[in-house]
Amino acid sequence: MIGAGNPLFAKLTVLLVEDDGFALKLAQSVLRNLGVGHVILARDGAEAIRILDSKATRADLIISDWNMPNVTGLDLLRHVRKTWQNMPFIMLTGRATEDFVLAAKEHGVNGYVVKPFSPDQLSRKIQSVFNMKPDA
Repeated sequence: MIGAGNPLFAKLTVLLVEDDGFALKLAQSVLRNLGVGHVILARDGAEAIRILDSKATRADLIISDWNMPNVTGLDLLRHVRKTWQNMPFIMLTGRATEDFVLAAKEHGVNGYVVKPFSPDQLSRKIQSVFNMKPDA
């Protein structure tokens, strides 16, 4: 896998927000294979907000689904930008329409990955967000 074994990944704490079990397992597997140090799971945006607001956990990156019950990925992104303006945020989506891309960019998303995604697609996007070389 591209980027696997990069020592910078071992230092990361990633908040992974996904309500779909298959996509959650795939993304978690990619993060594990990249050597990400710590992955925190949330099943929807509301749970993610509770985790972030608890201050008990510090995340270096948020990877979130767009379409979730209770609090959407876009709502989560809006919340994050109010408190953590520079928090890297990658959106996962089943639809990458022009409206989606514009709304996500308007609210400061750092990148997005279209589902279904391959491990290398997610790996490349994470590296891009942190300005890592793809072959690192």
